[in-house]
Amino acid sequence: MINSLCILGGGNAGLMAALYLKTSLPALDITLIKSKKIGTIGVGEGSTEHWTRFAKAIDINMIDLIKECGATIKIGIKFENWHGDGTSYFHSLPEFLSTMAPYNGAPYSLMRMIGDGVGTEQLHWQVPMDGYVREPLTDYYQFHFDSEKLNAFLQKKCAIANIKLIDAEITGPIIDAEGFVKSIVDESGKEYSADFFIDSSGFNRVIASKLGASWVDWSKHLPMNSAIAFQTGYEENIPPYTLAKAMDAGWHWRSPVQDRFGNGYVFSDQFITEGQAIDEIQKHFKDTIHVGRKINYVSGKVNRAWIKNCVSIGLSSNFVEPLEASSISTTIKQTELLSLSIWNWTRDDTSTINKYNEVVDDMMYNILDFIQLHYFTQRNDTEFWRWCRNEIKLTDFNATYLEYFKKNFVHSHMFNAPMLLFSQLNYIQVMHGLRLFDQERLKEKYDAHMSKRYDPIVNQLLFDDVEYTKRVPSWPHREALDIIMERYYSI
Repeated sequence: MINSLCILGGGNAGLMAALYLKTSLPALDITLIKSKKIGTIGVGEGSTEHWTRFAKAIDINMIDLIKECGATIKIGIKFENWHGDGTSYFHSLPEFLSTMAPYNGAPYSLMRMIGDGVGTEQLHWQVPMDGYVREPLTDYYQFHFDSEKLNAFLQKKCAIANIKLIDAEITGPIIDAEGFVKSIVDESGKEYSADFFIDSSGFNRVIASKLGASWVDWSKHLPMNSAIAFQTGYEENIPPYTLAKAMDAGWHWRSPVQDRFGNGYVFSDQFITEGQAIDEIQKHFKDTIHVGRKINYVSGKVNRAWIKNCVSIGLSSNFVEPLEASSISTTIKQTELLSLSIWNWTRDDTSTINKYNEVVDDMMYNILDFIQLHYFTQRNDTEFWRWCRNEIKLTDFNATYLEYFKKNFVHSHMFNAPMLLFSQLNYIQVMHGLRLFDQERLKEKYDAHMSKRYDPIVNQLLFDDVEYTKRVPSWPHREALDIIMERYYSI
């Protein structure tokens, strides 16, 4: 029986895990150990739709995020110049898709529009694409955060929830005769004991590495291994999306918070040096950029997320790359699964451990499959993009299904494992943006089998896109944030 839990790591992953578990299992005694000497990674973070469940569970609302975390509204990700021709596409789950998906109407409606040659920008309401946020202003569920402000806010929530926060630098664990973690030790020799441990110590994996956790390297599937991060200043106009702009040897992110932008260049050092990356990204900014940090990483995951009485969550468990903002979502999913697994777990229960690891592995390979998909572009203008076209090793899923999807569309039953982050609708949107579908073949299939059922729905959607835009008020993003605070902050 688990009565006490110790979390190592004061980054956002550790704090989120602490809050979710305390809410789900209020009798659990939780201690979180962090070190002031160790900073957090990130110059801005973005969430996905999975944030909503976490926020509701621990009672965080939109007003909290806007006021405390410098948050802005995120509708999705704009992918710019991934074909090398200046065009762009958008990945999001707009309102009509979320509403239709339970009835399976969304994929076939998209099939009709794609077959008809409807562009990616028309698969979404046009107003957000133009930088506006429409009513109702409280219906949004994805955000950009100032990472440091989010961390301070989560620490405050932990204190309110009676989660003990201790500042100490941990040197390692003490393992008992049966291979379980007895305690962890700080640099002064003080021990911190618990029944169960979470390792959120980042790439160092301070606890898990001593339990036999090893890193599964995914470099053959994804070449990215480096990033430079920097901030740029205040701008009046705030785009309601993350920008992911293709570069010579990777891509450039740009994430807005209220008082600045978080920026970076994710690249592979097999094709470009850090100096070359800085020179290239500088061309996109009038003012001189000042790189805040260089991040080196190896894309992959641990071989086992749960070992003995320790689970790795956050960067200590996995890191694919920043594209599609999967890090916060994996933390939420892993913690949710742990809350369902830990409450009656005992040391002799290996079945629960094995199932947890199986579900987490499925989730991680799903992220890898989806991220890899983004690099199947038409570009061949640099050595990096030629490598992506000709030499990248396809994941098993993409090798098995991608050619089938191109000709026959993406089917939901290919994504039936529990707790996957990305599924049929995500694949459809990105494949359309990448021009991977055989549009004529899709149109033939739709006309032959689906048109009578779904034509009225699609026609109404296209009509509503125009009429709704005319009828519903919309606001520039910054003005919308001010309106939200004026309307709801005092409530």
